[in-house]
Amino acid sequence: MSQTDSSQPNVPRIRKLDPTVVKRIAAGEIIVQPANALKELLENAIDAGSTMIDVLVKDGGLKLLQLNDNGCGIAREDMPLLCERFTTSKLLRFEDLSLISTYGFRGEALASISHIARLSVVSKIAESPLAYKCYYTNGQTATLKFKQDPNCKPQPVAGNGGTQITVEDLFYNLPSRLHSLRSKNDEWIKILEVLGRYAVHSEGVGFSCKKMGEPHPSISTRPNASLKERIRTVFGTSVASELIEFDFPCEEFGLSSIKGAVSGFNYNNKRKIQPVLFINNRLVMCDPLKRAINSVFQVFLPKGNHPFVYLSLLIEPQNVDVNVHPTKQEVRFLFEDEILEWICGKIHDVLSERDNSRTFKQSVLKRTGENSVVDSLTVTTKKTRQENKMVRVDANQLKISAFIKPSDPKQSQILASSSQSSGWQVENPDSTFMEEVAVESSQIEDPRPTQRKESVYSQPLVISTSSRKKQEVKLDSVTELRNEVAASINRPLSNVFNNLIYVGIVDAEKRLCCFQYDVKLFLCDYGAVLAEFYYQVALAEFANFGELVLPEPLALRDILRPLYQQHSGLEPEDVVVERLMAMEDMFKEYFQLDFSNEKLHILPMLMKEVEPSKMKLPFFLYRLGTKVNFSSEKECLRDVSRQIALLYVPDRIESSGTGDENENKLLALQERNKLNATLEHTVFPSLRRNFVAPEALVPDVVQVADLPGLYRVFERC
Repeated sequence: MSQTDSSQPNVPRIRKLDPTVVKRIAAGEIIVQPANALKELLENAIDAGSTMIDVLVKDGGLKLLQLNDNGCGIAREDMPLLCERFTTSKLLRFEDLSLISTYGFRGEALASISHIARLSVVSKIAESPLAYKCYYTNGQTATLKFKQDPNCKPQPVAGNGGTQITVEDLFYNLPSRLHSLRSKNDEWIKILEVLGRYAVHSEGVGFSCKKMGEPHPSISTRPNASLKERIRTVFGTSVASELIEFDFPCEEFGLSSIKGAVSGFNYNNKRKIQPVLFINNRLVMCDPLKRAINSVFQVFLPKGNHPFVYLSLLIEPQNVDVNVHPTKQEVRFLFEDEILEWICGKIHDVLSERDNSRTFKQSVLKRTGENSVVDSLTVTTKKTRQENKMVRVDANQLKISAFIKPSDPKQSQILASSSQSSGWQVENPDSTFMEEVAVESSQIEDPRPTQRKESVYSQPLVISTSSRKKQEVKLDSVTELRNEVAASINRPLSNVFNNLIYVGIVDAEKRLCCFQYDVKLFLCDYGAVLAEFYYQVALAEFANFGELVLPEPLALRDILRPLYQQHSGLEPEDVVVERLMAMEDMFKEYFQLDFSNEKLHILPMLMKEVEPSKMKLPFFLYRLGTKVNFSSEKECLRDVSRQIALLYVPDRIESSGTGDENENKLLALQERNKLNATLEHTVFPSLRRNFVAPEALVPDVVQVADLPGLYRVFERC
């Protein structure tokens, strides 16, 4: 017996793997490449309620992958548990998986990263005066040199609200995985692809992604950008210009809604773009859905062309299994066949409605002389960069000032000291109100600036949303007014406004500002431009305005009285008020102007973050009662819309005046800076997207310089 045992070969014994090896293997299943790590970090940041996420990358994310967000942050007490496996704030019981609505839920992402990289976290919550920093390795806290030490405590540091996660030397302890990855540039492209897809889907969240050492980010989106603008930033103008958006509710098969966008028939793309698919706000790959959508487009697109597809499905959480794949890229859901058939039917309907016309590009060969021989293969001329014709700015590129909201306590003190009265108090308007009454030909004149230290109205307006549903306007007069705007278009000037880059205010008293288009610098009267722009906004939002509610209603006679005290020869006050009250219902129904009980309660809101001029209210009411033709519906609606537009045109700003000159200049400078920020970040971005420049504006826009001309004079720029 002993001889038999001794003759058998040595059999390998079964042993239990070391826990560190087990965790490292599991981490390699979840984090396959840097893009997977970024995906996990992005989802955590979005779950934290972030509105701005910045990503910094070095060597394709292998050397450095850093993410900054402005979310809720991580409490100091929770930081030691942050990188332990299966620790999460989003799940308590297994049954909660059926109702999960957040991106993360297993508590494995940061734990996995800490096993295969050097991880550090800086976080600050709103209630804490300081941020705290902690280092992690192998799921445990570590020292500054990443030596595992469970007794290490988070250290206080300076920091902004939110969280900064830094991943260094990814796969440093997995050399085989490191060597199996493609080039650093390929990993960088995958990172851009992942971030771009989340940027398209995440409404209300801004993203930026930059290579370390480069001056500008490769992707940069604004938090309040529209879906079309986000797609244009990530996938280019060729996709966005042919986009068809849709949003369909559903009450069948556990499907709540589908929304998204697809490219139209004039989008010619020979390269396949993977569909951007989100199910319950989770970026996934769903091959059955992808094949079904492609089968729909095969009916409409020429052979060899591929569509762009962005689709977001909301399915009841209990019908979705999110725990199918380690990377959470795949999901399964109930009633899959029925849901796919319903989605394909809706997309087919959307495409059928647009299948009216198509555009095809034709290549035309250039004719040459009989004796000339052209061999394109031998032409090796090198294109040289013409610096005097290079556009160095991008209208879609965000400035850092867009994210900064300056606060000036001294300004608050000055404004507070100048606003001693409670409620809205009407001061005597400047004498030049009468100039506007007399000058009928000018549509944009407003009072010359009065003393800056006087506050015409001391309390701010309150923004309110109307409770009524959006109305579809079917009035022939409104349609005619809109057609008149379209017919008066000056296409070259409209193209300038649609692609401008705002520079700044040149003269706030004369209402002049500069903007750049291509290599040209233009000077424009922004008073005239905004009067026309706000008129077009008033027509577009006709009968669907927002509301600006006065904190305390003001009697119409109290608003008008200073005008009559200063000037004679005006129409009687009773006549003006009587005309306004006679059309009270029309003002309220169409323009959100509430004159109930001969008091002003509500003003129409044309744009958020833009208030009407409080100085112009007396003049505004007087002209509504005297300069509106109430006998003709079309002229009445046009006149009222024009007056509302004039009310929103910014006041002139002048620093001179009696009293403390330094205080007046400081107030004027603060008002100019505030107006400049509003024009740059709110008004002109909206104007760039929605403005149709009429012929009448041509004299108000003047080219003052161009880059080639400056190079001729200075030989540089």
